[in-house]
Amino acid sequence: MRVAISIVLAVLLAALAGLSGYASWNAERKAPMIGKRVAVNGASLHVFETGNRQSALPPVVLIHGASVNLRDMEMSLGRALAADRRVLMIDRPGRGYSERPVNGYQLDVQSAYIHDAVQALGYEKPLIVGQSLGGAVALNYALNYQDEISGLVLLAPVSHEWPGGVAWYNSASEIPVIGFLLRRLVIPVYGYFVAEKGIAESFAPDTPPPGYYERSGLALLFRAGDFRNNAADIANLKSEIRKQQGRYGELKLPVAILTGTSDSTVSPDIHSKALGREIAGASLKLLPDTGHALHHAETAAIVDVINGLSGAAEAGAP
Repeated sequence: MRVAISIVLAVLLAALAGLSGYASWNAERKAPMIGKRVAVNGASLHVFETGNRQSALPPVVLIHGASVNLRDMEMSLGRALAADRRVLMIDRPGRGYSERPVNGYQLDVQSAYIHDAVQALGYEKPLIVGQSLGGAVALNYALNYQDEISGLVLLAPVSHEWPGGVAWYNSASEIPVIGFLLRRLVIPVYGYFVAEKGIAESFAPDTPPPGYYERSGLALLFRAGDFRNNAADIANLKSEIRKQQGRYGELKLPVAILTGTSDSTVSPDIHSKALGREIAGASLKLLPDTGHALHHAETAAIVDVINGLSGAAEAGAP
């Protein structure tokens, strides 16, 4: 009897592993690299460049948030900004098709690798734009390389320590053995069935763009390595935020902060509003009845702010 049960379990595990492997392969088939690789300090980052290289406006670097990849920015702000200026999108280290350096969850490490890629590609005095967790990375970038950028735009950024923890699967991914089994056998299948609900919650009360799951390549998240890195980014984010949240007063460059008043993912009160008080001269724009994915729901408003900040940067505003 025990032998029979063992055989059945082995067959089920093998079938699940096969299904998970197929899910990962299929995700890459449907959402392949759209850019190129740039070698940075022993790791390669996947970058996508678009836009008007001849523009006199400052170029823009777009940093995506948690769970998504550069396609999320490309299908919203990337396309909207491309007519008027040069635009660079980067899969954050360990996400999408970018390799993960040692201690890649650290905000200092992520911003350093993005900075070096920006430099390698010849972007001078760019505007840095970050959304959600990407906003935390953008803040770190500005704190470390303030003199090399012309401005900072933060979209529903994670900026301060918050009460509570993180989703169970992000914590579980950090547990030896359990995390391995979760990532290899469960997430590639489980993720597919809960993805649409997660998208709806992130966008609420706004409606996601048609075909967002496929167009954004969100299924790339459910590959074992990508999920591990994303989970580590989130699980360690609070401790990383503690390291920098007392330094925001150091920023002396043009800064714009935008957040949706209906954002239930990253609290406007804890993060954006507090940040607006701590950065001298920063502008804070509250978007009524808008959720966390404001770069999709309020693209035009954000482009207007970016254009306004470009003018402030060129005029040498403090």
